[in-house]
Amino acid sequence: MFEDNSTYSEHDDEQESKDINYCNTCLCEVLSEIVEREKENEEYNITCDLKKSKQPVCSDIIPFIIQTPYGHPFFTWGRIGTNQCFATVFFRVVKVDCKNNCAVFQLLKPNKSIIDEDTDCVENSSICGVDFVTQTKECVVVDLKCYSSVKFISPSFIKKYK
Repeated sequence: MFEDNSTYSEHDDEQESKDINYCNTCLCEVLSEIVEREKENEEYNITCDLKKSKQPVCSDIIPFIIQTPYGHPFFTWGRIGTNQCFATVFFRVVKVDCKNNCAVFQLLKPNKSIIDEDTDCVENSSICGVDFVTQTKECVVVDLKCYSSVKFISPSFIKKYK
């Protein structure tokens, strides 16, 4: 068979398992910190700052996009069954359970469709064309073991209608 001069031990498996578990929990830990920061902001009443635009900018919410190990953004649908149905890759973390490595995300609705009309798929160019998002009352439960990175977006990306 193959010649292998390296030594193998059960410790190697244990260390690899610890590394994998650490990687699976690092997103959980980061998202937990975001929940805490948002709670602190709420305590200080940092909710919305009026800017020159017609809509106030919410600064107490930290929006993000979460990605698979292949760099694909997670997306889901909101308002299914209505003529206001939309797809989104933009979220706010609501709750995190690091023991089970899962989280509840609030869907943030983009101001433009992220579905490309030609391909009928979520496309990077469509995502990049979004100017702002608004909060919804819809949430989704996500298994964090399936994702490898999170991209935070400026809180000014969220607009709140009066």
